[in-house]
Amino acid sequence: MFFFSSTLRMGRFLFFITGFIFLSLVSGSSFSKFIYPNFTASHIQFIDHSGAFLSSRNGTFKAAIFNPGAQQTKFYLCVIHVVSNNIIWSANRDTPISSSGKMNFTPEGIIISDQNGNLRWSISTLKSSVNALLLTEMGNLVLLDQFNGSLWESFHCPMDTIVIGQHLLAGVSLSSALSDYDLSTGNYSLTVGASDAVLQWQGQTYWKLSMDTKAYVNSNYMKEYMAINRTGLYLFGKNGSAVVMQVIWSPSNFRIAKLDASGQFTVISFSSNDSVLEFVGPNDGCRIPFICGKVGLCTDDTISGSPTCSCPSGCGVASQNASGCMLSEGSQYLPVACNSTMTVSQLGSSVFAYLRLNYGMDYFTTDFSDPITYGVGLSVCQDFCSTDYSCLGIFYRNSSGSCYVFENVLGSIISTETGDDDMLGYIKVVVGPKQTNLNPNNNLSYQGQKLPLSALVLLPFTGFVLLAALGFLWWRRSKVNKAIDWKSGHTNSLSSEDLYTFYIPGLPQRFEYEELEVATGNFKTQIGSGGFGAVYKGTLLDKTVVAVKKITNLGV
Repeated sequence: MFFFSSTLRMGRFLFFITGFIFLSLVSGSSFSKFIYPNFTASHIQFIDHSGAFLSSRNGTFKAAIFNPGAQQTKFYLCVIHVVSNNIIWSANRDTPISSSGKMNFTPEGIIISDQNGNLRWSISTLKSSVNALLLTEMGNLVLLDQFNGSLWESFHCPMDTIVIGQHLLAGVSLSSALSDYDLSTGNYSLTVGASDAVLQWQGQTYWKLSMDTKAYVNSNYMKEYMAINRTGLYLFGKNGSAVVMQVIWSPSNFRIAKLDASGQFTVISFSSNDSVLEFVGPNDGCRIPFICGKVGLCTDDTISGSPTCSCPSGCGVASQNASGCMLSEGSQYLPVACNSTMTVSQLGSSVFAYLRLNYGMDYFTTDFSDPITYGVGLSVCQDFCSTDYSCLGIFYRNSSGSCYVFENVLGSIISTETGDDDMLGYIKVVVGPKQTNLNPNNNLSYQGQKLPLSALVLLPFTGFVLLAALGFLWWRRSKVNKAIDWKSGHTNSLSSEDLYTFYIPGLPQRFEYEELEVATGNFKTQIGSGGFGAVYKGTLLDKTVVAVKKITNLGV
């Protein structure tokens, strides 16, 4: 009896241990190809698999709660290419979670929440309930209904990468990450348009696929989507039946086309454990708009083959918290484009100058935008920029009078080998209120600046000085009149000596009638006549002999 009881207790204990191990294995083991609703995953739960909970049929791809760069603060639901460890897609790129944050797969879809249960990301409402989650051998994460029909696909929501079998539709963009460790949406994008595939920074174009020497144009159909396959990169049109543009490479079983965090579009092929960088656009690193930060000067180092950064004359290296360059003069600073928080009075009170760049410098937008006007002087071009608060600088071509502006954001300056002496660039500078004297060697130009505050101060002051001067003259005139009246007994009479005080050089001297009577002895000696009157000889108080004409007949 005792033996049976002990055996029973031992059996129950062994069953408990076995059940616990089985449940632990189930909860921590990754699955192949499919998972089904009411499934939960976190990085901690699958830590032995680096957060991976699902793999494609042959293990080419895996889905994981992953932390790029092994940092411990940002975790994402990702699809990863196993051989290269490249992240080809992320669900919550702008809303990362911690290692204990969870992904819940339910019949309604996928929900990602933080450790406190707060929603961080989810798939929008689907047309029917979800029956399974599939990871294909091409890296496509698909939600399936009960008939294995697709309800949602990660291929339709690209991040910064496309792979073989995926289409980047016209109007849909790839957006770069901030860094290799921070998948948040960056400032660079690749978009397929009707005529080309273009790279943009802050909405401004800096590269087109058609610019590359390897790109070949096959037809003039409108571009509908981009795709890569075993033989190259293609832009398709005519409902996918016509190749519009192509870049051909050697055959490869797997390729990744990615817009990386630096702003370059790259294509890498993989064969076994080897990878080959097949394509880079733009291949000139200095053509990347923010390669050297704000107003940083980028020079292509022909020896190293990589760009080097410095600062233009008149600028110094920015602080540790900011990339690029800043003005050396402390009371001057680089402007920012206008925004909704700035009032009209704030905009109108700014005083602008222009920091002239040296010859042989360029800006990425001059190749992709037309000048705002032709045949104007430099001052007109600067005036336009001064009155447009989205304008942050200009390039001016002397020969044609062409005026180019760059707006909204300031990128890097490009140092060119051509040394074009016909094109000069100017960066708009805001001058602080204490800036009164300028070093003539600091490349600052004040042509085209607006001085509304100075005018408001100087005009009233000038008016006050003029009124004071006129008041003094009136007082002086009255005083002289009184003195003359007291001396001669005549009313409103002034001697030529007294009036000399008010003589204005360049204008005739004025005499009163009484003075002329005294000078001519009451018009005693006539020396001529004609022209409506007689001419009399006279002598002024300073002994000057004069001829005085007295009008006696005005005629008709």
